[in-house]
Amino acid sequence: MAGITSTGLGSGLDIKSLVSNLVTAEGSAAVKRLDTREAKLTTQISSYGSLKSAMSSFQTSLAGLKNLSTFQKVTATSSDTSTIAASATSNANLGSYNVEVKQLAKSQTLASTTFSSATSTVGTGTLTIKFGTTTYDPLTDIYTGFAQDGNKGTLSLTIDSTNNTLAGVSEAINKAKAGVTAVVITDTTGSRLVLNSTETGESSSMEISVTDDDLNNTDTSGLSALAFNAAATNMTQHQASQDAKLAINGLDIQSASNTVNTALKGLSLTLQQAQPGKIVTVGVSQNNTDIASAVDSFVKGYNDLVKVVNPLATFDAATQKGGLLQGDATLSSAMAQIRSELGSMVSGLTGSAKSLADIGITTQKDGTLTLNSTKLNSQLASNRSGVTAVFAVLGRPSNTNVLFSSSTSDTKAGQYAVDITQVATQGALNGAAPTSLTIGAGADTFEIKVDGTQSGSIALTQKTYASYAELATEMQSRINGDSALKAKGISVGVTYDAGNNRMVFTSKSYGSSSHVEITANTTTDLGLSVGAGVAGQDVAGTIGGKAATGKGQQLTSTEGDPLGLKLLISDATIGAKGTVDFSRGIMERLDKVMTNLVSKTGSFTNRTDGLQKDLAKIAKDRVQLSDRLSSLEKRLYERFNRMDALLGQMQSTASYLTQQFTNKSNNN
Repeated sequence: MAGITSTGLGSGLDIKSLVSNLVTAEGSAAVKRLDTREAKLTTQISSYGSLKSAMSSFQTSLAGLKNLSTFQKVTATSSDTSTIAASATSNANLGSYNVEVKQLAKSQTLASTTFSSATSTVGTGTLTIKFGTTTYDPLTDIYTGFAQDGNKGTLSLTIDSTNNTLAGVSEAINKAKAGVTAVVITDTTGSRLVLNSTETGESSSMEISVTDDDLNNTDTSGLSALAFNAAATNMTQHQASQDAKLAINGLDIQSASNTVNTALKGLSLTLQQAQPGKIVTVGVSQNNTDIASAVDSFVKGYNDLVKVVNPLATFDAATQKGGLLQGDATLSSAMAQIRSELGSMVSGLTGSAKSLADIGITTQKDGTLTLNSTKLNSQLASNRSGVTAVFAVLGRPSNTNVLFSSSTSDTKAGQYAVDITQVATQGALNGAAPTSLTIGAGADTFEIKVDGTQSGSIALTQKTYASYAELATEMQSRINGDSALKAKGISVGVTYDAGNNRMVFTSKSYGSSSHVEITANTTTDLGLSVGAGVAGQDVAGTIGGKAATGKGQQLTSTEGDPLGLKLLISDATIGAKGTVDFSRGIMERLDKVMTNLVSKTGSFTNRTDGLQKDLAKIAKDRVQLSDRLSSLEKRLYERFNRMDALLGQMQSTASYLTQQFTNKSNNN
């Protein structure tokens, strides 16, 4: 308001109160209207905040039912977990198995002779450790044979003046991280180097050979004191490597590890202790607990949302008042979209489960959901894949050699035939005929590029091999032990093809990016030459009669209704591969609805932003009203001040006339 001018001096009137009351009367209706509108907007914004929070919570409750993993879980149980612990993946066969643990797998432990201390000098030269199956009798100390495992790398270490102590050798071995650990153990008798293979199983024992700088590779002096091979057993074996032995339903099984995960599909058995003669029952059954929990969470999430919506959107007969958002178009539209999805049927499904109602989820009179657990459990028992398809995005191949990998938002529900015109293959390189089993100095190295990754120099052990198969194993072990290839997870298989008298190198990967190339070579007698082999090829075919592209064993549709559908083709035959039934579950569609409602660009955000703008406009209207009332106050003061001055003049004139009349009367 404008500053107050002192008034009423001439007339004696309380002009300040008069002006103030007039201004207040003029603005009261407008202020009340703005206050009412502001209160309503503030309440609506608060209500939308509560709604958005409730809808976000409901969207969170969908997560468990969107994921296929929720429906694919199975439960593995063991009657004696102190003997066998069990776990299972989604592809495990359901059933019960009698398991007997006869022997645990062990790793090999070797110890050197005693040295005076950990800093004692051992010697210099080259230390080579290979892994495989050793034929050795510790009672007679007779070492009769070693068969290398080509899937395990070979460790070659240069021992020189920088690391030729017992502790230095131990550190060099551990730093290599190549399948063996080392420790120096010291007691009252001195210090010993103890080696332990990091893997268990018969094929993880160690052959330790030495190229000693003292030119004697077998005596107990110098680096050869660490030898353990057919020529010299200078280290002592304290524990032999061995496979685990068990029987499953009476069938004897061997495993290199105490974790047995290949004997039964999808079932992993962790052997805790050997109990010969004791039968442990291991069972695999469907895990419905997680599904029921996810369904309960979904039903509760929706009901919690309804409990927030109903008081805001409905008329209360008891109080005869409507909710704050009764008739609100945004809220009405949102709930209509949600209810539409909840009541919809999943396209592309056949059988007894096509909607939420079919699996026991129905709507009550108050709008909330109720779950019939008996009906849900019955459907899970008889039609698990159908229940899964109601909730989640799912592809169900009819051929066991076809696996559903993924899809995109473009993939439409439907049944699609799969036809393979080209199978995926691995890159391979065939050598020429080898001419000698002897690998000598200067002719013992080569370099290889696998799947585009270049190896370092691959050095073979210089010796005369018993067979080309043994030599192939040596080459495979050396290649797979290369640090550059290991870092990329790349490996090869090397075999001797006796029928064609040649070495064959095969990449373990599939597809056009799978290839093998010899990039450098000094091994003149192995039939190898610098050059590339034949690259692998990607799978090719159609999905639903539409074009698809292959990458390795993955086939992905590139057009039509199946666009984006990705399948893994695991066999090696061309032709028809059955069909894939693809459906989009309710949860995906419902999740999209919720995202459109509560996202930063969603309808709820847009509505709230609109209310905030209306609230901001009220603030502007208040400023304009204040300015208008200030102007009115100023005008009123000006008018009353002029009136006050005029009255003052009139009162002064009246006083003068009165005085004159009085004087005249006194003179008479």
